[in-house]
Formats: sequence, structure tokens, C-alpha cells
Amino acid sequence: MAGFSYRGHDTSREFRMSHSVPLAGSAFHPNDRPRVGHHRARPLTELERRSPIELTLQLRERRDSPTVQQSLAWLQSVPRARHLDVRDVAALHDASASDRERVAAWARSAGAIVIGENRTARHITVRAPAFRLGELFGVQLEWFRAHAAAGGTIEYRGHLGPVRVPHFLDGVVTGVYGLDNRPVAAPRLRSLDHARPGIVSYDPPEIAVVYGYPRLPGGGEGLRLVAGMIELGGITHAADLAASFARLGLHPPEVVNVDIDGAVPIPDPDGADVEVALDYQVLGAMVLAMAPKARLTIVSYNAPNSERGFIDAAAAAASDETRRPAAVSISWGAPEDRWSLQGMRGLDAVFASGSLRGVTYSAAAGDAGSSDGQMDGQHPEFPASSPHVWSCGGTTLLATRGQILSETVWNELDRGQGAAGSGVSGVFGPPSYQVRSRIVPRSADTGSPGRGLPDGAGVADPVTGWNVLAFGRLRTTGGTSAVAPMYTALWTLVTALRGRRVGLPHPALYAADGRGFHDIVSGNTGGPYAARRGWDAASGWGSPDGRVIARELGAPGPRVRAPERVCRDAYDGLALDLS
Repeated sequence: MAGFSYRGHDTSREFRMSHSVPLAGSAFHPNDRPRVGHHRARPLTELERRSPIELTLQLRERRDSPTVQQSLAWLQSVPRARHLDVRDVAALHDASASDRERVAAWARSAGAIVIGENRTARHITVRAPAFRLGELFGVQLEWFRAHAAAGGTIEYRGHLGPVRVPHFLDGVVTGVYGLDNRPVAAPRLRSLDHARPGIVSYDPPEIAVVYGYPRLPGGGEGLRLVAGMIELGGITHAADLAASFARLGLHPPEVVNVDIDGAVPIPDPDGADVEVALDYQVLGAMVLAMAPKARLTIVSYNAPNSERGFIDAAAAAASDETRRPAAVSISWGAPEDRWSLQGMRGLDAVFASGSLRGVTYSAAAGDAGSSDGQMDGQHPEFPASSPHVWSCGGTTLLATRGQILSETVWNELDRGQGAAGSGVSGVFGPPSYQVRSRIVPRSADTGSPGRGLPDGAGVADPVTGWNVLAFGRLRTTGGTSAVAPMYTALWTLVTALRGRRVGLPHPALYAADGRGFHDIVSGNTGGPYAARRGWDAASGWGSPDGRVIARELGAPGPRVRAPERVCRDAYDGLALDLS
């Protein structure tokens, strides 16, 4: 129903609109029409209008304390500094009491119920009937239809134009999440095409040896290790969990489910269930191969596939004082232009707060090359483009007996087997750790500087893929979905060796200028970004040498001699076609 209209004339809404201001970055659709590829489907039914929904409101940082970025800089400047606990983060970086009370009082006076807070993330959660929340924020909620990434169509609740807030909350409320429940991300998993046989496949413990992951003294006996993964679909099957680790001669980790925003994980045998299996098997088997006597818990933060769900899952991991994951794997993402600007900024802010807590987030950089499967230029993947996550690119790996024979940038686009995501963000500028290393990546499309990705890489090509057991069958999979849990396993081991969390590894590893990585010097991601010596916007620093990375991050062990420094300029990481 492309041309439906609403009954009646809402003069009260016009009054509220005249006394409100648009929230910057909150519009996914323009004011007058849906985005290309999206269509107005129908109004909300009366039952849907009156059914309660929940929103997450993000508030500004308090003005009488250091900013989150200042606190991160302080942590990086003080040797062996301890990351902040939840109480410290709340004391320093929560919204001010006056801002919290002003927002809560306004919401209550307008008929909404305040049902929770996450003070680590500066979030307030409110609930009210859908029509009431639409009125409060100056939007008309309706249903839209769009093509789904996996085929078919999807319907979602959304609105045209930006969210609006009262003028007296302008600058106080910086994000409103949940009015739009559009599915925003897809798993970055690649299965081997049956028409093309693989060359070789690896068990996770084999990759741990190839990439030199550090073994914990005494096999980690007596240690309790905790890591997390964010899942926007799928479930863990108990039979596969037990059988996959028994096959490798390892005891299985404990997998704990934490359901966010009312998520009810359901089986998805043809999609997300395989992603979940890949995540816990790569993460768990790589850790336990190096620490077979440790007790490993993997916390699965299960959330609805929406901007609000993603943001709240990352915030839950950052503030989880019960389980306290040291590192979190994210194998879901989408091109930057599939997000709202406020969605990207809100999730990045949560990653920054989590980094203060010492949580290290690793995100898959995509599986469709630097264009991310789109036809109009280069499209970096988010959340991999966030400057506060470790961005994970992909390689094609040939190795035997624990030694690398050949490793190049993964690019099987001409064979229909995908390619590593990479590129330069159009939203986030070059972070300080890149600038200090004289790395200022520039977009091949616009020439503008931005956050370059990936930070590092690992085997992702399904032709040289990972062995994963799902639904009782061993299969070969790949994708940068495998590289995110691979690095999460490394951060988990390094945390145990250091005796303290890693947090943001970027400053130390960029300052190391390539120490700790196998430099990838061949291949490209299907566009203008090609591998070269040193950091590049195709493979980052390369694939990991885990023991050296551990030493660079302060774990015990002798330091290694620095390689000859590579000179770079502002176009580092780009291989521009000027013909």
C-alpha cells in the first residue's frame, strides 16, 4: 500500500513539533519519502498503536568530569594502569544527575514509564504505547517493506524524517533507539560453494599454533576465563557444543545466554545457527587449546537485530559485573550507509565506554570486498569501522605443520566465494593511534581522510577455511566472522597472561609498527585497496603472531627487535587506479 494516508488532523502534534528540534543523525529515511529500496507498507493497526514498546535514550556526557576520550588517553599513558570498574565509569562518565532527572521527569509527565538505566552507557529505558512514543518524539510510526539480505522481503516499524526532542532537551538527549526496529546487520559467514572444492581446511587449534598463540603456564589450571559474543540471531545447540569439543579432545566451554531487550533466540538452521557455532567453536577451541586446564565461559549476548538491540547488547557486555567478559566477538555488520548516523555514533560511544572497562571488542570487516556488495563505490563495514573496535580482515592461508607457506589477502570474488571487507570510513575520522603512526588513510572515492580498516587479518577464505561442526555435520566455513572470534581468543589469553584486561589494544600495537604480525604484501579486496608493506587498507598489519602481540601488550616475555621502519605518507594503504 504505497499511498496510504492517516485519518484526522493532529493539531497537538503540530504544537509539539513547533516546540521541538530535530535530533541530529536520527533520520534513516528522508522527510518526504522512503530510501531507495524501501517502501511504505501500511499504518500501524489500532492494536499495534496501543501496544507498549521500549526505547533506549542516550544522554550526553556530564560537563564536570573528563570526557571518555580523555580517560582513555590517560589509561594509555600510565604504565600498567588498571581499567575502571562499573562504579568508576558511572562516577566519572554517567550523565549528570540533573540531566537524568530532567529526562525522566519529562518522560513520566508525557505518560511513559522509566523502566531502567545503564549508567555505564548513559542510557535510560522508557516504555509506553507505540502511538504515545511516536507523539513524544514527533514521528508517525508506520510499517515499511524492503528486500532482505538473505532474499525475500522484510517488514519493519519505522518513520520518515528525524526524531524530534523538546527544545529544553536539545543537546541533552543524543540518541533515541527503538522507534525503528529495522533489521540492521547480517552475519559475515561464508560457506564453501559445493561447486568448488576447498584446498584445505583447519581446526581452530591448528590455527592457534600457526599464528603463535601463547600457551598459559600450567595449562591455565585454576584460571577462570570469560569472553563474550554478540548474536543477533541463532542459538547454541547443546549436542553440537559437546561433540565439537570432544572431536578436538578438549573439554567444552560453558556457554551462558544473556537475552537483551526481550530477545527470544530461535533456531535458524540455514543461517544464524551456523554463525553461532562458528563463533563459540573458534573462540573456545583456540583458547582451550592453549589453556586446556582453564575453565572458560563464553557469554552469548542475544539481542534483536536492530540498532537498539545491537547497542544494548554491547552496553550489556560493557557493564556486566556478574560475568565480566575480557573480550567480545562481533560477527555481524552492515555497510555504513545501512545505518542511521545516530546508530553508529551511539554504538561507537558504547564501545568507547566498554574500552574504559577493559573490554576489547573485535568485529568482522565484511565478506564482499571493499564495495561490501554494493555497486556504487567503496562501502566500509560498521561496526568494524568504529575506532574503538579491533577491525578484522581476511586472508587466504596455506600452512602445514604449524608454519605459514603462503598468505595473501582473501579475494575470491571472481569465483563467487567473497572477499575480505576493508576501506576507509566515511563517518569516523583517522583515530589518534593511526595518526601517531603516520597512517592517514584516504577514501578512494572522495579522497577524504578517515578511520582505515582493518586493523589485522586472519584466515577467512572458505577455500582454505575452518572446520565447524553444526547439526552433527562437519563443514568448511569462512568469512571474517571467523576472524572476530579468533582475535577475541587472543585477547582472552593475553588478559590471563597480563593479569589485567587489554581494553583498547590499538595504541600499543600501532606504536609497535608491525611487530606481532605476519605482514601481508599480496592481494586486494576487489577494488582500489591493495596489500603493501606495513599497514594497508586491505589487510591491516597482517595476521597475528600471538606471542609477540602478548609481549607488546605487556605480558611477560622478552621483547623482540624492531624491524626496519617503513616510511608512510598520507596516502598509506591506498592503491589508487589513476588510469
